[in-house]
Amino acid sequence: MLPMVYVDDITNGDYEYVAFVRSQYSHAKFSLSGKAYTYEDVKEFKVPVLYDRSSLRIPEVPLLPKYKAVYTFQPLALVVGKDMYEAWDRAEEVEVDYEPYDGPIYEEVPDNVIYREKAGGEVGGAEGEFRLTVSFGRNAQYTMEPRVVAVRHQGDQLIVHISTQIPTIVRTIVAEMLEIPQNRITVEVPNVGGGFGLKQDVSYEELSVIALAYKLGKNLKWVETRTENVMTSQARGQVHELRVGYSKSGKLEYLEDKITYDAGAHLLPFTGISPLFVTLATMRSLYDFRFSYEAIVKVTNRPPQGAYRGFGRPEAILVMERVMDEIARRTGLSPIEVRKLNLKSELEGDVGDLNGVLERLSRKYEELKRVYGKGVGISLYVQYAAPNSEVMVKHEKSLVPGYECVRARLDTDGWIVIETTLTDQGQRMGESIRKLASKELGYEKVRVELGRTNVNGYGVWASRSMLTAGNAAVLAVRKLKEMAKEIDGELNWERIARIMRLEPWKLKSLSVEECYETPEFVGTVSGQVVVVREEAPGIIRPVYAYIVADVGVTGDDEVVKGQLMGGAMQAISGTLVESVEDGLEYSIATALEAPEFEVELLHTPSNTPAGVRGVGENSISGGYAAVINAINDLGIECNEVPCRPW
Repeated sequence: MLPMVYVDDITNGDYEYVAFVRSQYSHAKFSLSGKAYTYEDVKEFKVPVLYDRSSLRIPEVPLLPKYKAVYTFQPLALVVGKDMYEAWDRAEEVEVDYEPYDGPIYEEVPDNVIYREKAGGEVGGAEGEFRLTVSFGRNAQYTMEPRVVAVRHQGDQLIVHISTQIPTIVRTIVAEMLEIPQNRITVEVPNVGGGFGLKQDVSYEELSVIALAYKLGKNLKWVETRTENVMTSQARGQVHELRVGYSKSGKLEYLEDKITYDAGAHLLPFTGISPLFVTLATMRSLYDFRFSYEAIVKVTNRPPQGAYRGFGRPEAILVMERVMDEIARRTGLSPIEVRKLNLKSELEGDVGDLNGVLERLSRKYEELKRVYGKGVGISLYVQYAAPNSEVMVKHEKSLVPGYECVRARLDTDGWIVIETTLTDQGQRMGESIRKLASKELGYEKVRVELGRTNVNGYGVWASRSMLTAGNAAVLAVRKLKEMAKEIDGELNWERIARIMRLEPWKLKSLSVEECYETPEFVGTVSGQVVVVREEAPGIIRPVYAYIVADVGVTGDDEVVKGQLMGGAMQAISGTLVESVEDGLEYSIATALEAPEFEVELLHTPSNTPAGVRGVGENSISGGYAAVINAINDLGIECNEVPCRPW
């Protein structure tokens, strides 16, 4: 078995190492003295964006600030050393003088509001009404491998080794920033030590290293430290001020929501403010009610808000599931009954077996209430995945489409090779696609090549991998089979390969490329039950976690169950342990804090060629809500993540 290779293992480039001089203030004017590369050295490189910025009141933000830092640990300058240790030493030698600043982050935006959206109009007239504020604080994605980038020159080619989920998007952004053709840039992605959305974008640090390497003609490498990772790579950050109208029978009549979205000091090139639009869509995905909202996006003295597994869904589900439980509490009805009462008569798109999930969720909830009495919380939700191009462009205001292309080819040694832009962050993506293709072909000699940039596609995000690339792979090998049958009616792949090798005048190559995006919303209807207990004042421990999800056709049930347990554990950790306010003391839950898990899968095929559904962001999306509802069921009022009411 070949050893696992990550970006930092690549040493055959004679690299020099980069370290950053970082701000120790959240908002301050600064001046630098010492040997370092600063704003003046990279000012000609503009940061491209892959979202529609026409409605955003935010100026262009340079790679490095000119004179003012706007968040703690913001990179102010770069230094270069022969190894990491020399680079760190040189960074410490650079002196920075600060003058704390109290004013708007950008003079062009005196109120710090960069986007505002309002819809729904006036609501009112319900039998009962209450107000509730639900706050979702920031989490760090905390991947095992932080960000890493290594840049080297080979003739006129720029070779970028990077730990990323989006190799083709990286190439697009870098080419536009450097103003050179994409064909002069090679993006290579070895193994990726976890992504969770962190590597769904390109950070200003990564772009700064690439820009400086290009300008100086040097081979440069940057390996992010854990401290840098926690202090600058963050996501979430929404506050929902709710006015809720309901009937005594338990019906949610209307929801008025004032949403404040913390964008951080600036926007990232791909993410923009898309999590907000996902939140708004998810809030309306399951229940029937009148919805009125005002969404305000503010820049703040925090790191830019990036993507994190769930991408706006956990915030929405937390809000809606807290509302459902609060209505149940006020009416004396069962939380399950309130949810059933408020379901839409018909859910949008293809979501699976809602009744099957509800039946199992209800049964497990009643069972655990009998056993534990209190501290039992639930969540019910639909996790929509793989937004198509229309959704991406029209609703999420992105300039990245939703389709994915896959190439299938027969090699002269008889192996069928699947090429895709997808990367594997530990979820065995390649193996899952290989199993789908092999099953379709009835042939085992299938290999999947990940991280390819020679096919059109956009990488791993929005639980899209199996729905887009998985389906495209199935379509591609189906077509490859049709072409092969015309050459050999018995479909003997080894014999066809020999013709390519020994009689090339008859057949020179056999390959096909197919693209796929979902024509409608495809979702995974799911539910969770979490049990917690208070071991001591202020010490909440999860005891049991049940997950039920209609996952459609899978490549491997055990891999899917692992994904679901992992996501639920991240939600538990984010609710009970993690807080960016802890700064350098940031902690995550370990196996010692894990509850007993039970996962039940339903397998209603989706209306796609492979019958698959998205699951990557499923359990984390509903997990926070189930934990918070369980805490409230203990009699401890908590409507925020992280939950620290003491």
